[in-house]
Amino acid sequence: MVSCGLCGNTSPRKKKRRKSAEGQTETDIVALGTVAGNILLYSVASGSIVGQLEGAHSSTVNHVAWSRECSLFSCDDQNIVEWNVCDKSVRSKWKVGKERVTCLLVLPDGSSLLAAGCTIGMWDVPSKQLLCRFTGHASEVTSLTLVPGNENYFISSAKSDHLLSAWSLSSKNTDRNSVASFVMEDVAVCVSLCSTDSSSMVAVTRSGVLHLYRHQLNGKCAKPLKPKVTVKIASDMGQTKDAVQPIPIIGALKQGTNILLAHGSPLYLSFEIISPNEQEKVLHLVRQDPKKNAVSKDRILSKVKFPDAGDSVEYVSPTATVATLSKRGKKLKSDVPMEERLENLSLTRHETGRHEPPRAESMAHLLMQGLVSKDKKILQNVLMRKDPALISSTVMRLSLQCTVPLLKELVTLVQGKRVASQIAVLWLKAVVRSHAAHLMSNSEVRETLSPILGLVETRLSLLAPLSRLRGRLDLLVDQIQESSKRNADGDLGESLLVYQDQDSDEGSGMEDAALGSESEDNWEELSEIDMEEEVEEGVEDIDMSS
Repeated sequence: MVSCGLCGNTSPRKKKRRKSAEGQTETDIVALGTVAGNILLYSVASGSIVGQLEGAHSSTVNHVAWSRECSLFSCDDQNIVEWNVCDKSVRSKWKVGKERVTCLLVLPDGSSLLAAGCTIGMWDVPSKQLLCRFTGHASEVTSLTLVPGNENYFISSAKSDHLLSAWSLSSKNTDRNSVASFVMEDVAVCVSLCSTDSSSMVAVTRSGVLHLYRHQLNGKCAKPLKPKVTVKIASDMGQTKDAVQPIPIIGALKQGTNILLAHGSPLYLSFEIISPNEQEKVLHLVRQDPKKNAVSKDRILSKVKFPDAGDSVEYVSPTATVATLSKRGKKLKSDVPMEERLENLSLTRHETGRHEPPRAESMAHLLMQGLVSKDKKILQNVLMRKDPALISSTVMRLSLQCTVPLLKELVTLVQGKRVASQIAVLWLKAVVRSHAAHLMSNSEVRETLSPILGLVETRLSLLAPLSRLRGRLDLLVDQIQESSKRNADGDLGESLLVYQDQDSDEGSGMEDAALGSESEDNWEELSEIDMEEEVEEGVEDIDMSS
């Protein structure tokens, strides 16, 4: 039974022999779950889709599983469906509860089914009743594998757990926790057990490492089990003293004492059978990269002939216009006139002092040369151009392979000084405008542009206080300029406060003296009248008292 994931879909696909009513094998069928909720039946023999099951799922099919009676089970987030593949109809359908279902496994009796999410539930298919539930995983289960030869146990792996768990299906076992744990370096993506030896198991991790385990399941094991052998593959090219280029292992299949390996990449796979020595804890294999091997084979099978360029090849520049003439089987070389040689050397232009602007084609060639050779002088000579039209034409003529290296150089310049940063922004705009589609499809661009995004967020947070400060400074500058202009013109404007000293005014003093003599006469007259009135009031008071 082979299981692998579909691109852009979390549903794996299962391969199983489908039998006819007479019990004879008809063909090999692969069931493929889709995002639309349909199940496609693919024939390995004919290499085409022979049927489709639809109408039961309204969301993505997370997993499919075959039973020994050739019934097909599928699940989405909340439902489990049993299919009749012969007439493409639904036999039964039931809900599993609130927990999301990510994986299925049909037990050998055909009447029991394991449905896993973060926990693993065992269901009775005829009655649709939950019999028991196994707990122990911290994340969603990704695979369930029955132990052959000892069908009372099964192995499970989870999305974020760095271990494999073994569980007992025996009715005598009342403890629903795992009976054994197998330690791994990373999350498991492929698990395979030998059909003839139930004590042997291989597992492939997400990082491309294979672990071989040797343990006979018989009751509970207290300690976590470590791998017997660990297999790693490295490339025979690109190795240095400090680093080795690894080749990831994609999948593995245990076949007796041998292991069938698939390593490389999903597009370029290489298969190999190994028999590891269990006395060695770590087995390092050096192999040729399948991708490079496939490229060399394509070149051999291609009808295109590539020229052999050896050390004796002479490279002629475009200015060297040496013509070769053939006459009666003899080759004659025509000399270039002296005037053309002087024009090619640009002596006339240097004498007159006229400098033509650089062409976009030459700038693009220089830029590609600087990016490939990482020459700082060439890059500085090209990237310090401020002409927007020249920048746009140069970027448009740039090859797609040089866009990401150019972005890295521009990110470094943007974080530099002010002048270099302003020029780098012009180049960055031109790159995004011309190669937006290529940048969106490249996964490295997001990590490359992350420093610029952080710089933009930092400067945006300072924009508001800087704007307020600029407004206040503009008001102060305007007031200072207005005041300076008035002082220069001699116009001081109206006074806000005037103080006048009375002693300093002689005219007012004389008037006060004249008024003073008159006031003294009046004061004397008023004082005599007041005295008479006071004497009369005193006499009246004495009479009243007597």
